[in-house]
Amino acid sequence: MGQGRISFSGGFIDSCDYRAGNGGSSGFPGNGMQPGEGATILAEALAGKRAPEVTDDWMLESVARKHARLLQVSTQQRERIAEFVELLFDEESDGCQERMEQAFHETGDTQKVVDLLLEPAARIIGENWCADECDFLKVTIAMSRMQRLFRRMACEHPPASIPDLSRCALLTPAPGEQHTFGLSVVDDAFRRAGWEVDCCGCDEEAEMFRLVGLNNYQILGVSVSVERLLPDLAAISRKLRARSRNKSIVLIAGGSMVMQNPQGAIDAGFDLLAVDAVSAVTLAEAVIASLMTAVDQRVAAE
Repeated sequence: MGQGRISFSGGFIDSCDYRAGNGGSSGFPGNGMQPGEGATILAEALAGKRAPEVTDDWMLESVARKHARLLQVSTQQRERIAEFVELLFDEESDGCQERMEQAFHETGDTQKVVDLLLEPAARIIGENWCADECDFLKVTIAMSRMQRLFRRMACEHPPASIPDLSRCALLTPAPGEQHTFGLSVVDDAFRRAGWEVDCCGCDEEAEMFRLVGLNNYQILGVSVSVERLLPDLAAISRKLRARSRNKSIVLIAGGSMVMQNPQGAIDAGFDLLAVDAVSAVTLAEAVIASLMTAVDQRVAAE
């Protein structure tokens, strides 16, 4: 397995409600579930014990929960995010790095820095672009700066765990995708959870198919941020399954498109949807749990 280069953004368990000092929830808020119960039920669904429609409903509900949490940002945090975006656009200032270092000092966790600062900043930049409030060059520079800052932070605070070679994932942008910041974030989240990760970059469609045919990945995460790529994803997902060395590989879709059109991603043939990096890892862990359950059942039957 090659060393990862970049990584995917992404369902089920929301990592943070974007209010400073709130650590988020590890359950299904509003559904009356206890922490960890959702992952157990998901594992049962993946093992075929529950109808696939149940999983689809959960995925669509997870997107609605994420949207609701994005509306809960405090006024103070909104001002902090807006200031960070302005500093990203200001090429003469290093203030954006200082803000990131401050956020890490407060949280001690790279993924919480993403939740509290980087992900909402990326969303604002994207909204500015869609509203023609800033040009392509300005957006590209700001996103590139943020990605470099995140990579620097991740390198300065590497994962403590050693990768478990039995848990392997391939993360890749959808063919035609040009955004890779989210992939970097999810790559970091998987590595911190102890996964072995390979990543493809933009315009590496051939490499994506080559890697999936050579390695026994349990998870293939595909990032897509624009809806115009959806029509081609159904054929691509079928081709990935056909080429995959692991015929039971689980396809997870992530990226901002999942928030915009989750049903479109389901219709394109993906097994699961992830609304952020933490939920992507949670889904992957549930997949592994379901595989272990299936193995234990076969052993018991023999």
